[in-house]
Amino acid sequence: MKIFQIITVSEYGGAQTIVANLIKTLSPEHELFVLYGGDGEAWNNLGDNFTKIKLNSHRKEISWRDIGLLFKLFYYRFKYKPDVVHLHSSKMGVLGRIAFSPKKIVYTVHGFDSIRKAFRKFLIIEKSFKNRAFRIIGVSRYDVEMMQEEGISKNVECIYNGVTDEYVEKYELKNHVTEELEKIKQSYPKIVMCISRISKQKKFELFVDIARDMPQYAFVWIGNKEKIKGLPDNAFCLGEMHSAFYSLKYADVFILPSNYEGLPMSLLEALSYKVPVVASAVGGITEVLDGRNGFAVENDQSIFIEKIEYILSDEERQKTMSDNARQSYLANFTIEKMVDGYTSVFNEIIANKR
Repeated sequence: MKIFQIITVSEYGGAQTIVANLIKTLSPEHELFVLYGGDGEAWNNLGDNFTKIKLNSHRKEISWRDIGLLFKLFYYRFKYKPDVVHLHSSKMGVLGRIAFSPKKIVYTVHGFDSIRKAFRKFLIIEKSFKNRAFRIIGVSRYDVEMMQEEGISKNVECIYNGVTDEYVEKYELKNHVTEELEKIKQSYPKIVMCISRISKQKKFELFVDIARDMPQYAFVWIGNKEKIKGLPDNAFCLGEMHSAFYSLKYADVFILPSNYEGLPMSLLEALSYKVPVVASAVGGITEVLDGRNGFAVENDQSIFIEKIEYILSDEERQKTMSDNARQSYLANFTIEKMVDGYTSVFNEIIANKR
């Protein structure tokens, strides 16, 4: 099977992790191509068992230059004649659905609220192209339901994101972040962690407010590009880190305050590392956290504090929730379950072609 994976940008992120995991898992048996914008850093550690095609420089915004990008997609369509075209991100979701046959297209929406709430002006485009795909994938039931509310329903399916089980590897990684975490661990009894970029989507200010009101614990944010000033003494922004999931071995609770989400990879990675989670009740998060492995809560400072304290104030309770976190990951969010879901859809496309 000749499979195109097409994505707008290739910096490290949730959608890019999905693409990387699909390439890593499927490339031994299939011919994989990744077509992308940017410098391709998300594919750096995947080996050479697939074809990388850089389409343009890092550019998320819509512009007249996308006409050239569209012609490139047409060119590669006829040059390689893929059997399956898997589109990621709303921009490539549109351009790809113009350039390729809808009978071959799988389009994954990595959080429909990013369109429905944050960039609603593009919703009319999504509705216009709703039939130009063999299958549209929502990464949560919430996304599927929200698409249905907007009249996108005929060819929609839910496939949960899955993450690689790095917890079992037990390898050692040392860098500036782990060195700082070792120091923090010596000074505080518990570490509350968030792994995320800082953007309007993420509620970084809520993270800081929670930290300020819980000075007995260390609050660590990993993923900031710039140095952050004016933090309380117990809050630490340690910057970006390759294989950031490794830092979860230092976390006692993972938190994710956010305005909207699809199904966050960092949250699933926390569960895989046996770390209970307190996160905003947005997107697919309410389908993951059930009170046994963590809590999906309103974006309210006092509620976040209450749930964090509930987990950390009792060692036996924290251990039980940690075990439940790991079990919920193994039952629902492994890479194998996600790949099986996509492979089933890809095989349907091939069967229909025959």
